[in-house]
Amino acid sequence: MKRNFLTYILLCILLLGSAACQDDPLYNGGETGEGESLVSATVKFKPLTPALNGNTRTAGNVIKSIGNLCVLLYNEKGELLKTYPLTEGTGEGHYKLSEDKRPEDNPDSGLHPAEAQTPHADFKLKIPYGRYRIYAVANMEDLLTNETYSKAIETADGLKSISLQWDKDEVANNNQMFGYFTVTGSEQNNEVAVINRASVKLHAWIRRAASKVTIAYDGSDLHENVYIYLKSVTIKDIPTECYLGKKSTINRNPDDDIKDYGDLIADGESITYAEGTSYDEHWPARITKGKPYYYYIDNGQKGVSVAKAEYDSKRADYAKLAHGETNEALFFYENMQGEGKDKRQDADGDKELDAPGLNNKPEDKFYKDQKPYGTYIEVKAYYVSNVDGRVGNGDIIYRFMLGKNITDNYDAERNHHYKLTLKFNKYANDVDWHIEYEEPEPGIEVPNPYYISYLYNHSMMLPLKIRTGGQEIKQIEARIMDNRWAPNNPASDFVYWDRMDLAYQNQWNGFLSLRQTKDLNVTATSNEEYYNTHKRGEREYIPAGAALPMPGESKEYETFDDLNNSDGKCIVRNEGDSVFHVQLPMYTRAKQLIKNTGYTGNNPYVAYQRRSEVKIMVTFMNGSKISTDGTDFDGRPLSNADNKDNQNTVIYQVRRIVNPKGVWRSHNNDNDFHVQLKRLPKENATQFETFTSEGPWKAYVYCGTGNFITLSDETRAPTDTIKGETGSAIDFRIKFNGTCGQQENRYAIIRVEYHNYTCYHLIFVRQGDAPDDLFDGTGTKWHAHNLRTSSKETDSPLEEGSLFKFQNLEQPIDAMCNKNPESPWINITPDKFKNNADKLLIATDNTQGQTPIAWSNIKKPDFNPWDPSIPEPEFKDLDISNARIASFDDFLALYQGEDIAEGYGVLYGDESHETLNHITEVYGYDYKNTRRGMRGCFIYNKKNGKNLFFPIGASGYGHRKDNDSKGGNLHSKGAGILRYASYQNAFLAADNANKTPLFYDIYMRPGAVYWLNKYSRNKNHSMGSDFEYIIAWDFNYFTFDFFPYGVSAANNGKDACFIRCVEE
Repeated sequence: MKRNFLTYILLCILLLGSAACQDDPLYNGGETGEGESLVSATVKFKPLTPALNGNTRTAGNVIKSIGNLCVLLYNEKGELLKTYPLTEGTGEGHYKLSEDKRPEDNPDSGLHPAEAQTPHADFKLKIPYGRYRIYAVANMEDLLTNETYSKAIETADGLKSISLQWDKDEVANNNQMFGYFTVTGSEQNNEVAVINRASVKLHAWIRRAASKVTIAYDGSDLHENVYIYLKSVTIKDIPTECYLGKKSTINRNPDDDIKDYGDLIADGESITYAEGTSYDEHWPARITKGKPYYYYIDNGQKGVSVAKAEYDSKRADYAKLAHGETNEALFFYENMQGEGKDKRQDADGDKELDAPGLNNKPEDKFYKDQKPYGTYIEVKAYYVSNVDGRVGNGDIIYRFMLGKNITDNYDAERNHHYKLTLKFNKYANDVDWHIEYEEPEPGIEVPNPYYISYLYNHSMMLPLKIRTGGQEIKQIEARIMDNRWAPNNPASDFVYWDRMDLAYQNQWNGFLSLRQTKDLNVTATSNEEYYNTHKRGEREYIPAGAALPMPGESKEYETFDDLNNSDGKCIVRNEGDSVFHVQLPMYTRAKQLIKNTGYTGNNPYVAYQRRSEVKIMVTFMNGSKISTDGTDFDGRPLSNADNKDNQNTVIYQVRRIVNPKGVWRSHNNDNDFHVQLKRLPKENATQFETFTSEGPWKAYVYCGTGNFITLSDETRAPTDTIKGETGSAIDFRIKFNGTCGQQENRYAIIRVEYHNYTCYHLIFVRQGDAPDDLFDGTGTKWHAHNLRTSSKETDSPLEEGSLFKFQNLEQPIDAMCNKNPESPWINITPDKFKNNADKLLIATDNTQGQTPIAWSNIKKPDFNPWDPSIPEPEFKDLDISNARIASFDDFLALYQGEDIAEGYGVLYGDESHETLNHITEVYGYDYKNTRRGMRGCFIYNKKNGKNLFFPIGASGYGHRKDNDSKGGNLHSKGAGILRYASYQNAFLAADNANKTPLFYDIYMRPGAVYWLNKYSRNKNHSMGSDFEYIIAWDFNYFTFDFFPYGVSAANNGKDACFIRCVEE
């Protein structure tokens, strides 16, 4: 849609005050007599008056110092008698500089002082008795040598009328100051000083000809889903010149009563906050509801963004910091434009603009609030509103006419510090903001970007606004133009098969669908055929013959596939005035898009998003069309092709969240846990980082044991729901309500919805570790711990336990042996894998006294899995009371359970109280380091909240391979290598990578394998050949897979895997 954002007027908070100082009065009257007085004089620097309560590269104190000083002596008539050029030093004819500390509070304004200290100069002169006008001029070194100035200073009025010229190249040169002496030590309207004693003390307050502005930004009153990306601030129309010692008013209109004087410099100084067009959470100067306050310090320290809770608790402190004396500022000469119209855009409060129109040209009626020679502030920004019914985005300009109040004063007075705070309101382009803009019609506005869950088979509603320009809508269509399986903009050190990461190609391998996902697993022979046949990437939303809603009404529209399955409902609301608000459903695809290809609706990357681009097109009854990018689906230009703001919407599938994924407490532990959702900034990063929600977020107890936990944060009492604002971090506490019995368990699932509730993350909570089923009283009871030895389970559900060869419980490989060769385990290459299989330890019940052993000395099974005459081999000699090793049927019941699902991520246990950062701490739990987290798979019941955790090991590899060259790979690391991948020890070859690019680096990806109690041939199994000849169960942490594991993959049982027990 074509839009021109032109002039936008600022809603500002202005605070005005002046600083006054009072000295003890001295004798200042009577006869003068004859004689000469030794005058002790002090020139005090009039502190900047704090005015409005907005850099250049100019420090805020750049015009503060006194570089040179001249005293001029005039008689009462204003005729020059003598000049005293002074230099810094000691004795007569010299001045000495020192600093005066300013009071903390300004009694006249109630504001903090603009300056903590101001300089003053002390000196002594011999002056005959008499009545004089005595003036002080600072920082005009050529006052006595410049020919023009020499003529002007012959009279006091000429001195005051010297016209200073603004130096736009070196702002520090605009530091001229002027004042007059009195014997009272304070400013008087009467400029005459009487000197009639041998010793007289005089004071002069000198004022700068220039003033400055600092600016802060406050978005506390913004709505959710509104973002302002600050780009720059500039002071505009500053005076070219200014009188040294009298009021200055710029005027170029000869018909005005005001004297024609000076001119304006269109662009004064500027601060650039940020550049570019990447409008996202990384923009350094972004305003949102959750991070509402921003101010700029200087080019070195840049700006400061303040979160809502912090700002709300320390508003006064931040107001002081935002307008600090040394903060970079915008400087200008005095420009006294007097009183005028009320500059507020809705002064009468009738919700209508008092000055309608764009008013950005001199010929416009309300141009510059009818003060054409006034000085103003201009802020450039980009705004985004993703609010349903108020969707919009684009460049925006805010302007404010400087003055000493927010209503009718336009005086930009000298020697003032204008402290300006921009208060953003509601939608940032709402009438309450007093903003004027045009929306050319017709056009389509969409949020950009928008987000969808990292999990398969999830949905969100994409809001958009259609302006028809009076035409009648016939059809709304969408098409996926780009749909990636690969990571979006990965770091340069991340290796993946980018040859198949093709822009605007192979959309069938991507994560997004325009139609509701119906299959958990796609079993077709071709992704492309399935995608095109079922039209996953294209859709018409208005059924044939359906009428659109009348003004003020909404309607739902639903289409169906050839099997009468719903594609999902879209919603259309007619606002009236040819404006329609539409919500289009979008979906992530199936968990597996043909299993052996690896393509998936899940985002497997913990550090990267995945990208899709959708074009939306509207067809009108007259046959004309408009679209989000101004072209049709074949690239031909449409009627809105000339709109410079055309853009298709980009849908990001957010990176997977794994930290934290679960919290476990023993039955007698009720310690809180501090949740902060964190993610890795790149694949090979070592530190997790918090992130902000792009839109409001909330966390609530989704299901589980009643009154088991509550949620809280620093500002709210415990409840079952916590909410956060746009742009805020996802941060809350889990509070456990008491404890439970030793044979009891309590469960809860916390659902965190973020990015405007379009994405969600589950956190699984459990108290207790007693054996339990997941089906509410039916089915096998699963133990919560892995097996350490034949007679002992681990001490914690987080502990990975030992690795066992099949049928061998007597020689468990101790968990402390199963570590990666480097820590942290990043920048992984095939060569980094090292084999320590000759230095293993046999685990013991008490983790002490382990016996060294080599892999080759651990007994391995010997059976032919393909001979049907041989009984299926199984584990024996388990010595855990009432327990047995989990069977194929036990795992299959979980796999097939209608209410059972899996989640993958990090579990924290008893000793952890908060989300951790370093990957070694997050992933590396073992029985010697119990304050850490552990990765694994959570099997959970979606209805009752019960959950069961399967760790994959501190290394991430819950599996040792007996044959590392299996699959035809060279460079085997030898028997017993610690590696999850069964068939790879290096990157895939090119021909295979082209077919399965997600498996390109499967050799280093994490996961674990758990033995079944026995080998199960399952010949002619009803679920297909993947369920035949099964010896273990596979937990693929990377691809979210939970699936049977064949006997060949496990080297006929010669590998080593984890074991989990159950009981009836």
